[in-house]
Amino acid sequence: MDETGNKHMATLEDSTERMIAFLRQPSAYPHRPPAVEIRQTHASVLAIAPPYVYKVKKHVNLGFLDFTRLSERKENCERERRLNSRLCPELYIGVLPIASKDNRLFFGAEGRIVEYALQMRQLPEGFFLDQLLQSDQVTPATLDLILQKLKRFYEEHPPAPSVSAYGEAEKVREVVEGNLIALKEHTGEIVQEASLEAVQNYCARFFADNQALFEKRVQEQRIRDCHGDLHLDHIHIWQGKVCIYDCIEFNDRFRYIDVASDMAFLAMDFDFHGRPDLASYITSRLASLLHDPDLALLSDFYKCYRACVRAKVECITSQEPEVPAIERQRSREKARRYGSLALHYALFGSQPAVLVVCGRSGSGKSTIAGRLAELLGWEYVSSDITRKALFDIPQHQRSSPEMRANLYAQQVTDHVYQILLNQTRYAVMNQRSIVVDASFGQPRHRALFGQGLSRAQVPFLFIEMQASDETLRKRLAKRDKSRQVVSDARFADFELLRQLYHEPNEVAPGQLLRINAEKALGRIEKEILQQLSVLIGKNREQRGG
Repeated sequence: MDETGNKHMATLEDSTERMIAFLRQPSAYPHRPPAVEIRQTHASVLAIAPPYVYKVKKHVNLGFLDFTRLSERKENCERERRLNSRLCPELYIGVLPIASKDNRLFFGAEGRIVEYALQMRQLPEGFFLDQLLQSDQVTPATLDLILQKLKRFYEEHPPAPSVSAYGEAEKVREVVEGNLIALKEHTGEIVQEASLEAVQNYCARFFADNQALFEKRVQEQRIRDCHGDLHLDHIHIWQGKVCIYDCIEFNDRFRYIDVASDMAFLAMDFDFHGRPDLASYITSRLASLLHDPDLALLSDFYKCYRACVRAKVECITSQEPEVPAIERQRSREKARRYGSLALHYALFGSQPAVLVVCGRSGSGKSTIAGRLAELLGWEYVSSDITRKALFDIPQHQRSSPEMRANLYAQQVTDHVYQILLNQTRYAVMNQRSIVVDASFGQPRHRALFGQGLSRAQVPFLFIEMQASDETLRKRLAKRDKSRQVVSDARFADFELLRQLYHEPNEVAPGQLLRINAEKALGRIEKEILQQLSVLIGKNREQRGG
């Protein structure tokens, strides 16, 4: 950025900081609230001044929205009021000018108008859907109130041909790919390149395989002028009254969408908050209310897209200098979680799944298992950690030779694998996915998991990490100098470990990946996600799904 650009950015930051300082003062408001709370999004500043809330657009151009000119900010305030009145007319009061005179800001039109604020009534705290979920007050009956309102909303606004056109496959592809391109700018610390590539590949395959479905949606008039930003904290329920607010006003193409896409945002948000049961309920219930059996076919695709949208928004917020540091860090963490959720949808859809990472000691299986759990946002269990916990041995303390005779006795090892299976089955019974880290060098332990997970009807895959004897020896020898290794296996154990390990040749090809563990970590991650994608795709085709 050149000197002119730097000065422009500094001016915008100063302008935003000045506006926040003004909005923070109770004396700035005609009704003199006792206190004012400031909140920020990537595009707006919110001033909570009971009993009102004032929303001011930031001077930003993010590509998908442009608020750099005063006229645009005023127009978007007015559009926001008009569009949101469709679902919550009582919330919005008006658009107020903010003027500057004698180097002071104030509400009113005297002097030079520098900004506009959207004035809203403050909704009672504790009744936003995310808050109700946190206090365990969201039930199917609660959701039915929301879904009935959405049903009426969709049916009362039949689409014009200009709106329906946005449901064509190429139009949808433009939006999805545009979001992924924007997200790619944040690869590195927050967004992992291997994960994003897997999501991109999934989306490309979905478009290639479902052209007829997109055409059918347009013909059936499933493309409507929707809400476009339908997540938990945009829904308020109080005394049986549902208020759905803060729809997309700045870009029509984000609002002219399939009702399946609108619903998917809400379903994805329930998944994000650990309630896949509620996500599943709203998907099936809305499909029934709208007489739309194909809605479920699009659910995972649109949930993946919506998770990417939220990841992008949180990435943007995490880099805004005027946002407090603690909120920027919170946005980084949310962005990672949304990215993990998108990857899960791309690979496994909405159902829980199990990855069993196995291999000889020194193959790097624990490193890869931990990394996959982090990328996917899954739970992680380890035979090494479980084994030491049974004997109250600290994780990174190597057991004595005398202790190891008991620690690695066959009956103890069998018990460890049974514990791992019990933990895995408990996780998937509660709709949580899990990565299992153990050598699985004995066929009976692989059979134990295969039979147990098949009975639980949960998809699972073995990932065997492979490396040459020379590489394994080097890695085991290296452990003698490290104090951060959980496993007790060392160079001196190489021959015994080699004899004890039996390759998983009996595992069906559709449930086994073999991975070269001698590459760089980033390349291994990318290869695993690529092979998972291909293998899962083949399995779906064989099942006719």
